[in-house]
Amino acid sequence: MLAILRAAARVVDEVPGAMHQLGEEQENELVSVLLRLHGRSAQVATIVTSDAVGRGTVEKAPAATTSQWLMGHLAGGVPVEPKTVRAMASVADACRARKNQVIARALRDGACSVESARTALTQADKVGPVIPTADRDEILGWFLQLDPALGAAGVTQLTRRIIAKFAPDELSDKDEKLEKTESLTWSTTATGMSRLVAELSPANAAILKEAITAKSAPRPAKPADDKVGDAGRVAAEERSGGDGVSRPDDVSTGSSRTGGTGAAFGLRPDGGQEESDASTGSGSATGSGDAVRDERSPGKRRADALMELVGAGARVASGEGTQASAATVLLTMSLQDLLAGHGATTGNGDIVDAGAARRFACSADLIPAVLGGLSQPLDVGRRERLATKAIRAAVILRDGGCTFPGCDRPPGFCEIHHVTPWWAGGDTSLADSALLCGRHHQTVHRQGYTAEVHPDRVEWDLTPGRMPGHHNTAA
Repeated sequence: MLAILRAAARVVDEVPGAMHQLGEEQENELVSVLLRLHGRSAQVATIVTSDAVGRGTVEKAPAATTSQWLMGHLAGGVPVEPKTVRAMASVADACRARKNQVIARALRDGACSVESARTALTQADKVGPVIPTADRDEILGWFLQLDPALGAAGVTQLTRRIIAKFAPDELSDKDEKLEKTESLTWSTTATGMSRLVAELSPANAAILKEAITAKSAPRPAKPADDKVGDAGRVAAEERSGGDGVSRPDDVSTGSSRTGGTGAAFGLRPDGGQEESDASTGSGSATGSGDAVRDERSPGKRRADALMELVGAGARVASGEGTQASAATVLLTMSLQDLLAGHGATTGNGDIVDAGAARRFACSADLIPAVLGGLSQPLDVGRRERLATKAIRAAVILRDGGCTFPGCDRPPGFCEIHHVTPWWAGGDTSLADSALLCGRHHQTVHRQGYTAEVHPDRVEWDLTPGRMPGHHNTAA
């Protein structure tokens, strides 16, 4: 067997020099075979490593850990990412335990990737305490039944769905801790570009993604004649960054490709199809009066959308504009979940906790779709739920900034809060409104604080759970 595998490895090494001999069909088949070898070899290597751990082979070696032992076997100059080796080592060690034999069998059968196996092992420890009636094999089975295309991200998302359903308090506490560790950093690349890296909690990430997505659609120019057409093409090139030709690969976050068990959980694969002119309606310059295609790549459009949002926010902060709504967010939940105070799912598939959902209901341009038992819409919210410019101006005049005790954030950084939430029967009026900065708006909904609105001030009652409609859960 070893001789056959060595011979197969030599054949793989010879492939790059022999590609010119292959026809199109053979090349397509070759790619499929190589991808299968890539995934399967990682699974088998993990199983073999687990066996080596059980036999004591790893312990006898000078390596201090299973990961080091694996790294010591890298040969032939073929690079393997350290994180891949660590994942294989972690799963190999875990597969020695009897409680994880479901994972070991799945790897032997080729039913899951090593990374998905590692994520399932991690997430099972989080789900177990939430559903004590389910044994570990059953929980691991849920994860392994997901569509493989969902990957490790799908496994993690399923965990959030389970916790949101059976332990909303825990999800809310977890997200509150995540918010405290949020970060935004930037660095300069070798080309002089700046790279921004943000780590955001699910709720804040949902706001950012929804806002950017809403403003990043292609914007083709529509010249009236050939003379204007030249100007339209120049404008399109300017939007693309000047050259009008660069279109790096990108994946759409709105792919509808779903399959396997993941679809039953409302999950979808990580990837999607590349955005095309046909699907986005960007148009093309084919003659007089036709739309001039927006040549910006999807990534460039998202960057432009971010800069537009930052510019608008800066104008509001400096008093040059008025803030309307934070973002347009689609939230979907069952009627039962709404009444029980559970979390919700955004249009992008992100699961937000109950507190975040209630904050969106106050400040975001929210489109709530409340679903009944057969997932039929029972109610669809309208923009009249949001404070009008007149009401906002009156609230700013009365409150002067964030009304939470001890906070001095100015109006430009604040959102209109419904003291009696709209979903609990409140109305959009000056008497039911109060200014809160984003941080304290989240705190109020998580803790269920309420307030008494006077003609000249807002007095807060910081007793948890007093907010009307606060369903005995950490919101």
